[in-house]
Formats: sequence, C-alpha cells, structure tokens
Amino acid sequence: MIKLKDMLSENVWDRKFGEPLPTLSSVIEQHNDCGCNETTSCGCSVNGEVVSEGPDEKVKAQKEIQQIVKAEAKLRDRMMKLEQIYLKDARPENVKLAKELKVSYKKHVTTFMKDVFKLTKRVK
Repeated sequence: MIKLKDMLSENVWDRKFGEPLPTLSSVIEQHNDCGCNETTSCGCSVNGEVVSEGPDEKVKAQKEIQQIVKAEAKLRDRMMKLEQIYLKDARPENVKLAKELKVSYKKHVTTFMKDVFKLTKRVK
C-alpha cells in the first residue's frame, strides 16, 4: 500500500533549497528541450510531442466570447423589435407568430449561448 507521505515529494522538479517554484512556461520549455521519448528522467510521457498549449488559449477564448455576447445582444434586440412589429396588429395569428418567434429564440440561441459558456469553462 502506498502512503500519501511517499507520494508527496518535491523531488519531481529537482529543485534545490531556495530556488523559486517552476512556472508553466519553464516546465514547457524544459520538456521541449529534453527531447524525451516515452518516459525519461524528466518524467514526461507524451511520446516526443512538443507541448504548445498554455493560458493564452483561455484568454483568446474569453475575448471571442465577449464578441459573441455583444452579437447576441444585438440579435436579441432585433428579435424583440420584430416581435413588437408582430404585436402592433393584435390579431390572434400575429400574437401566435410573436410567441413562436420568442420560443424559437429561446430554444436555439439561448441554448447555444449556454453551451458556449459551458464549453469555454472547460478550456485549460
């Protein structure tokens, strides 16, 4: 049985007393420079692939989400204006069309926006 005490060790980083903790960029640089295959002394197990992801992807995704939110706000505004045009003539057919328009918007666009936020939260 492995004890938790044995699993917790800073020896993974080969860090001497007083040296700063490794950063993501320093670990990526160290891995890319080591040229390891499956598993070597650096502890890598990525089959010689170069690590290229980092926090930049999350920042880029957040910026794109902001653009999508702005576009969705404009789309929602246009949809509301269209709904008001339908409701100016209060015939039952037009009221029904306005309700269908709103239901379709909620079903498709709102669901899409919820999915975008869920997926973006999973970006590492």
